[in-house]
Amino acid sequence: MPEVLLPHPTGPYPAGVRDVESGPLLMRAWYPAAAPAPRRAYAAGVERELLLDWTARRNPAWPPATTTGLLAAALTHDHRDAPVRPGLHPTIVFSHGADLYPAQNTVLMTELASHGYVAVSVLQHGGGFAARPDGSRLEADESFFATVVELFAWLEHYLRLGDDLGARRDWFGHLWENAAMSALVGQWRDRMIAVTDALAAADGSFGELADACDLTRLTYMGMSFGGCAAAGAAQADPRARAAVNLDGLHLSPDLFGCPIRVPLLALYAGFEGRDHPNDLFYEEFDRMGLREDVVRVKVAGALHRDFTDLALLPGKQRLDRLGSIDGERVTRLVANLTRAFLDRFVEGRTPGALPLEDGAEPVDVSHVRTWNVTGNPA
Repeated sequence: MPEVLLPHPTGPYPAGVRDVESGPLLMRAWYPAAAPAPRRAYAAGVERELLLDWTARRNPAWPPATTTGLLAAALTHDHRDAPVRPGLHPTIVFSHGADLYPAQNTVLMTELASHGYVAVSVLQHGGGFAARPDGSRLEADESFFATVVELFAWLEHYLRLGDDLGARRDWFGHLWENAAMSALVGQWRDRMIAVTDALAAADGSFGELADACDLTRLTYMGMSFGGCAAAGAAQADPRARAAVNLDGLHLSPDLFGCPIRVPLLALYAGFEGRDHPNDLFYEEFDRMGLREDVVRVKVAGALHRDFTDLALLPGKQRLDRLGSIDGERVTRLVANLTRAFLDRFVEGRTPGALPLEDGAEPVDVSHVRTWNVTGNPA
């Protein structure tokens, strides 16, 4: 039976990991460690049970023993409760995707920690699953599943619009007026901001980790629905320096034809049709695509769940919403792009355009500027 081997982090520091509860917030934090400690399995005990239950619920054709069961057994490259490396470290607040889990990007978080970043991933209560430190289970609730089903119905209608930007503009207006999912964005966004507030308060829940977080170098990052929430949090929280959206459809009106106030990296999987829904977000319509610090990149051969650790599953191309690109390759590509973006726009280390590897394609949104002049009536 094949094994899942997680890519080794490339940075100079060992990565630590710990779970934190602060009031209603349940989090997992990765950070640069002062010394290594024993490695751990990706998911053990209740966490493993939750991951296998998710597999059976969402992907009944996946045999858990040869898919997520192998991922659960894989040894990570982070070290449970290792001491925190002294000093102040740039900080990332992360959100998982809908019906996923805070540890879904363990490989990416470990990579960033090995290069000196603290990354704190929060459970979006009701919209994901995790095990509490006492072993109790937290799972997505039925009302959340109902809103996801409703959103997919909306997206089916969206796909029938083709590349008609006027019809797409109107579709978003109807979505915000009628769809339950769009109202949840604010809740997810506010929970991410609450993590930053908890770090700033240093109430003792984080221990010495709070003192190591430099909130003047703060990034909000998320995947899928969490990516939308991350962009919204960066827009709403003046402490933010940057945002990263890993294939998240933007579902709130805050950045529709409006400039995001911080640099943004938006990574896209393949989307049916030529244009992506997010082409209408993050910049003014008449300046769409002109900002150097709004970086939109499509990853060739990737589908939605390739932006998680699930990309590393054996035979992944046969599984739901995982693409043809090699799992380790897409994992490395996403990590390299993310780190290059943070180094450029948060740390200021590498001026100039981001280098793009093979398989990473810049997204051209100049057609929105043309539409704004010729087909977007005031």
